[in-house]
Amino acid sequence: MKIFLKLIFFASTVILPAQITPRISTYLGDQQRNYYGNYAPTALRVKWKTYLGSGKTNLGQMGFKTWKGAGWTGQPLVIDENGETFLIQGTLSHHLKKIRARDGKVIWSTSVGDVIKGTPTFTDVGGSDPAKRYVLITGSRMGLYTDFFKGKAYSLHGISYLTGQILWRHNSQRTASNSRDVDASAIILSKGKACVPLENGKFTIFSPDPRKAKVIDGIPAPKIYKQYRLYKDADRRLYGRELCTESSPTWYRGKAWVAAGPGRVYSCGVGTFGRTGWSLDVGGDLNGSMPLTNDGHMLLAIEKQFMTGQGGVMKFKPGGRVVWYSPVPNRRWYDWEGGLVGSVAVNHRYRSQVSRDLACFVGVDGHLTLINHKKLQPGVTVLGPRQKKRYPTPLVLDRVKLPNGSISTPLFLGDQIVVAYDNGLDLYRVTDAQKLLRMARLPGVMFDATPVVWNGRIYAASKNGYLYCLGN
Repeated sequence: MKIFLKLIFFASTVILPAQITPRISTYLGDQQRNYYGNYAPTALRVKWKTYLGSGKTNLGQMGFKTWKGAGWTGQPLVIDENGETFLIQGTLSHHLKKIRARDGKVIWSTSVGDVIKGTPTFTDVGGSDPAKRYVLITGSRMGLYTDFFKGKAYSLHGISYLTGQILWRHNSQRTASNSRDVDASAIILSKGKACVPLENGKFTIFSPDPRKAKVIDGIPAPKIYKQYRLYKDADRRLYGRELCTESSPTWYRGKAWVAAGPGRVYSCGVGTFGRTGWSLDVGGDLNGSMPLTNDGHMLLAIEKQFMTGQGGVMKFKPGGRVVWYSPVPNRRWYDWEGGLVGSVAVNHRYRSQVSRDLACFVGVDGHLTLINHKKLQPGVTVLGPRQKKRYPTPLVLDRVKLPNGSISTPLFLGDQIVVAYDNGLDLYRVTDAQKLLRMARLPGVMFDATPVVWNGRIYAASKNGYLYCLGN
């Protein structure tokens, strides 16, 4: 009788699918890149912290370096499973980890062979096998001991959400780009397809379904439908081999909109004959992902590199014109010269006592800026990124100096802002006077990664090696 009951239990756990609901399913919430969780706390007390480990990576001429914890962009996913909430965290220790949100317990930990800088994307591909139905599309660096010129760079992976098993791996081919990594988070398309820009410059449309994978050189590889370039041959005159795309695409009106590394925004077709269409050539280095605003525009973060002007934030209509530009003061910080590495945040998906037309951003200069993205400074224009054209500029409501610079992306939840920087994390409130009021500060912890908020808790991974749970 006991054996019979055990068989029934085993069959139920293997055959019956879990009740799984993704809450934060990709970088910056969903495919509009403008959702940051449900509600934030009002304090930053450490509820728990979990050590994520350390790992080596090959930085070329700089040799092998050891990194800890999680870095840019490094945002956790939030998944509800059978009444329990779990986090999916990529780490610099080479491992993707499934972590129980209430206490930080690691459920599984899977190595992909090199550091993971980006954020996975969760998808349900269907089928009767739960272990292969729920897939985490995960990018990484190219492989610790991979020969850049001749080796196989397995930097895109399909991993089972339930078991942590690697289901397939994609070899990012060598191109004119100086990278074969993958930092971007994928978009899930209809008919079981997905798309993601790789750092080799190839926009890739593929199937994340392991049932469609084909074994190549002894390794299951995803079915590829289409690949095309996100750079031009002429770009090499200015950018050299800095042709990689690190930002995550935004889905809007049936197309993926991508901020490509060589200073250009593309609309990317996702059909069998997909190709780049409309483009916006702004210059600079484009690392940030573009949130969709409540008036059908996008906000583009621009880092100052390869251009004469200042980095900053640009609002534009997809397929249309530039609305305004907000420059950020130049400041040399690490390898950056100014502008933004992280993304802009907007607040329209939340209730607000002040306005739902607000946006905020933090530059490498260490200033958090609050704007109304629908209002302009009357009669004021500024030079654009290349100093060839003048643009209107948005109404700046407030600007505060953080203790240090940042490449992290702030979270904007109604009237509250969570902002991480190089030696701490702050919690701000937007007052009725539309000013920034600091509510709490966690000092002394280095954050490159973007946090996430869920049920009054902030989950933030640090380069000191730990994932923090913060709250009241």
